[in-house]
Amino acid sequence: MTSITITENQSNEDGLLYVQTSGSELFSYAGASARLFSVDERSILTINCPEYYSDIIRAEIADKVAEIITIKYKYDYFKKNLHVGGLSAVEKEILLTSLIAADFDDDKKYAYDRIKSFTEISVDGTFNFRLKPLKSKWGEVVDCIPNCFLSSQLKEFISYLIENKRKRVFVDHGKVYDSHYRRLKRSSLFGGDKIKILREILLSNCGEVELAGNIPEEDEYFLKEYYKDKIIFSSGEVN
Repeated sequence: MTSITITENQSNEDGLLYVQTSGSELFSYAGASARLFSVDERSILTINCPEYYSDIIRAEIADKVAEIITIKYKYDYFKKNLHVGGLSAVEKEILLTSLIAADFDDDKKYAYDRIKSFTEISVDGTFNFRLKPLKSKWGEVVDCIPNCFLSSQLKEFISYLIENKRKRVFVDHGKVYDSHYRRLKRSSLFGGDKIKILREILLSNCGEVELAGNIPEEDEYFLKEYYKDKIIFSSGEVN
């Protein structure tokens, strides 16, 4: 058996829970067991798996830990350091999500490459000591954002992000799936219940959204505001 251990400050235990829940299907298939517990204000997630599946499990865990850093940690960094006027509270959350999505693939690859070979990972330690260039890059982004950001500018920024994107996600009665119909739950790393569907869609870096069933009014409003004719209803009609 191979044992993989991820540790984190107890205040950020929800990140380890994300690793555990998002990887549960693969863990079950591989005959792996996962245990989440706390010791001395540290949260610890241990995954024990057969040696035969160790490379696959380690890659999956590194992938999810990279998402914790490049979504949750980046969100917390922007939330603390980015002070922007001109937007409503909800629009500011949309801006933060959009800024995360803009460099998500590159940021995630950078983090993943630096943790993929480890069987013991300290999430906060990795971020603070092995990923300092990533934090510096985020600081440069903050410095580039104007003190006042209008709703029209946010709309233009999102239009720029999704321009020429071909990937499609599916929203089925409030649940978001990728093109392989795998459930996407990255927005859970933000916490809270506001505009979760829109945030999930933005994080997917898709260019089209296929929508089936009802979604909360606030999500629907902003989804139509930003994606417009890129929304495709399950009937095949475009709004």
